Amino acid sequence: PPPDVSPAPLPAVVDCPICKHQCHLKDVVENYFLRDSGAETAAASQGSSQCCTSCEDNAPATSYCVECSEPLCETCVEAHQRVKYTKDHTVRAAGSGKGKEGERAVYCSVHKHEPLVLFCDTCDTLTCRDCQLNAHKDHQYQFLEDAVRNQRKMLATLVKRLGDKHASLQRSTKEVRSFIRQVTDVQKRVQVDVKMAILQIMKELNKRGKVLVSDAQRVTEGQQEKLERQHWAMTKLQRHQEHILRFASWALESDNSTALLLSKKLV
Repeated sequence: PPPDVSPAPLPAVVDCPICKHQCHLKDVVENYFLRDSGAETAAASQGSSQCCTSCEDNAPATSYCVECSEPLCETCVEAHQRVKYTKDHTVRAAGSGKGKEGERAVYCSVHKHEPLVLFCDTCDTLTCRDCQLNAHKDHQYQFLEDAVRNQRKMLATLVKRLGDKHASLQRSTKEVRSFIRQVTDVQKRVQVDVKMAILQIMKELNKRGKVLVSDAQRVTEGQQEKLERQHWAMTKLQRHQEHILRFASWALESDNSTALLLSKKLV
């Protein structure tokens, strides 16, 4: 028998909790804005109450290293800035939420100690100097400051265009909502008019029905009265005829000839 072919699994999809937009899990990227704001919050909350964790003196922490995620005392801060592997770390004053360098550096995932200071236009990604000279050789690139300036300019243009479209959409939404209210009002008025028309028609039908019933009653009562008179006259005639028949039968059966002749005028 042919081997079973399992259907390809569907790509994982996630819903944004804010706008409810769906996107594939593979397209989700890290939000550096939230990450850096979280680091600032941690530095502000931890630096003021914790002791230095880089030494054994238990000295009060005066600063916070974002990359190492640990509070530092003044002595360890100086040592931190002298050591080759930590001298470029972002050290922020405890409780201030502001770093000495002003912004957290992002380092290359390949060259761990090289900050991402270039932007490869060909690959649309941040690079360090070593990556730009090797993996991204001969690619179009910009210095980070120029790329940021161009990105801000483009983003500002997009924000303005989106703002204009959003304002237009808001107006259209209000118009549609107004139309919905108008249609609802018209529907209510039509329902009231139809109900009133039905009540008026029922009223007229009831009135007309009463007239028809009255006319029918008058006609039938007149006809009934006429038939009653005819019945009374016919009953009276029937009784008179029965009386004559009884008298005539009695006269025929009688042997009194004189009485028969004397009753000739009566008959």
